Amino acid sequence: MVNIINRIRGLGAKKLSYAGRITLINSVLNTLHSYWATMFLIPKVRIGRVEAICRNYFWDGSPDYHIVPLVAWDRVTMPKDVGGLGVKKVENWNWAAVGKLVNWVYTKADRLWIRWISNVYLKEQDWQSYSPPADSPWTWKNVCKVKDKLKDGFGENCWLPNENGYTLKNGYKWLCTQQPKVDWCSLVWNSWNIPKHLIITWPIMQEGLNTRAKLFQIGFCEDNLYLICGDQPETITHLFYECHYSCRIRAALAVWMGRAFPTLTELQNGRTCSLQWKAMTMIFNVYLYTIWHQRNITRLHQSVVRPELLVAQIEEMAGRRGCSKAGPGMSNITNGWLSCLQ
Repeated sequence: MVNIINRIRGLGAKKLSYAGRITLINSVLNTLHSYWATMFLIPKVRIGRVEAICRNYFWDGSPDYHIVPLVAWDRVTMPKDVGGLGVKKVENWNWAAVGKLVNWVYTKADRLWIRWISNVYLKEQDWQSYSPPADSPWTWKNVCKVKDKLKDGFGENCWLPNENGYTLKNGYKWLCTQQPKVDWCSLVWNSWNIPKHLIITWPIMQEGLNTRAKLFQIGFCEDNLYLICGDQPETITHLFYECHYSCRIRAALAVWMGRAFPTLTELQNGRTCSLQWKAMTMIFNVYLYTIWHQRNITRLHQSVVRPELLVAQIEEMAGRRGCSKAGPGMSNITNGWLSCLQ
């Protein structure tokens, strides 16, 4: 725990964006315990503490609990295609890692540890139905416990006769609850989108933003009105789609794009392999990020920027991103359309 907290407090980790924090959690924080996680099942209390530190750091940049998360951590640890952020779930990863020891026993790997286990505990017994004696070590009971949990997986996925056999990756994937893919997955996770914008789009799709209507329900605001227009509750629908302020911005962007501003339904049903669709999705993400950023400025500084200035900001960000993605592999029509957005 101390190592994880020290990594958070050092290396300027607090100043990272949400996208940077996700990268740090996956590549550093969730690997500090990986050595021990491959040897035995880490107690649930310790796993809970690790996940709490990672959760607090992701949402607040600190290992301590200060703010209420926008989205539950169980949702964050889901794969991206089912609505999560792809952060590893520590408990499932631990079970999958110990599963490699189970696989060694199944395949009778040429290892000294396997020979010792076979002579002392298994003694020609069937590994599939084996139960450890009451006086066996705690670590061996852990291996047997993981064997029972993964028993169906070894049978259903044919990990044993497979050329590659069991891997930590396919064990972890099997342990994660299988859920249907969300229809907005490609809208958020494609290579054209600017990473820092995704952490706004993602909670929007799950109704997770702390709008004034939401905060008013739990007693954090005196009223639920949107500060920019001042006459309607600040819901996600009103904030991004119905308010006259955002409508003026979308109308100006439609003129700039030379076509109607895309709706969420159109993007969800569009051809995700189309380069023009990716460009439209990127512009849509920039729009959502800019509106939310202006909303926060209004709340903190009681100042509202003219819609024309926000439109110019969106055009600049989207134009730069589109130009960086344009290349010889695109059709002349797509390249010409992107060049018009500069």
